[in-house]
Amino acid sequence: MDAANLYRHVQEHYGKIANHTALTNLSDKYYQKVATAFGYTLQDIRSIPENANLALSCGNPLATANIRTGETVIDLGCGGGMDVLLSAAKVGPDGKAVGIDMTKDMLDLARQNAVKAGVSNASFIEALITSIPLDSSVADCIISNCVINLVPNVDKPIVFREIFRVLKSGGRLAISDILAKKDLPIEVREDLSLYVGCIAGASQVLDYERFLKDAGFEGVTILNTNSDLNLYKELWRAEKNDSEVSSASCCGSHTEQLQGRANSMFDFNEWAGSFQVYAIKPE
Repeated sequence: MDAANLYRHVQEHYGKIANHTALTNLSDKYYQKVATAFGYTLQDIRSIPENANLALSCGNPLATANIRTGETVIDLGCGGGMDVLLSAAKVGPDGKAVGIDMTKDMLDLARQNAVKAGVSNASFIEALITSIPLDSSVADCIISNCVINLVPNVDKPIVFREIFRVLKSGGRLAISDILAKKDLPIEVREDLSLYVGCIAGASQVLDYERFLKDAGFEGVTILNTNSDLNLYKELWRAEKNDSEVSSASCCGSHTEQLQGRANSMFDFNEWAGSFQVYAIKPE
């Protein structure tokens, strides 16, 4: 499938999640379990509106971002605004937290959550992360959480070049993402349900390193957090009869098609992992 169609399917998929979550009561036990499994604290989760945590994370980029008061932080693929709102609290009133997302429904939800949280130093922009509508050298830190794997492989180098452009000299990149541990079978790579579920589009570690270094980054560190990606499948089974749960994590979907496909195919941990990525734009 070509890149344009992949973007369209991803946008439609996450738009449905945003619309569903905005209109129904969430199962706190489900969303909290996913978030805490990937590095967030209950204090983090309870400090933001419940609809901001959509259980779409595969890590916690804020854990390595070292965000400071007064900084400008940009979140690529901000979803319901969870990491933007947490960043806004860290940078304080003199700083800025900006969310970028291509899905209008997600942005609408994120803006609603910012209002609910009473956050005035957060803003949200509708755009592809391959073309960030911001001036060069404006961000101290750029974060992203399980989103770059959704960018078609042909466009991934463009994302890293855009990140490099938007960062200030000495600025840093902190990403959580799903990366492949080995070549994925063709039936996985061509499965659209597994693509929007963050598995089929995963790059390998060496590819990520090349993208970053080719863009100009230094101090590249890519670490496997060894988080259990099969948590998603366990939760699907445990929550199967819970009508409140109809959306799942980034490695999942709110469709039965993906749940059945993933459960029947393979051990997520054999093929992919949750990785923390850190890099610096040189002075």
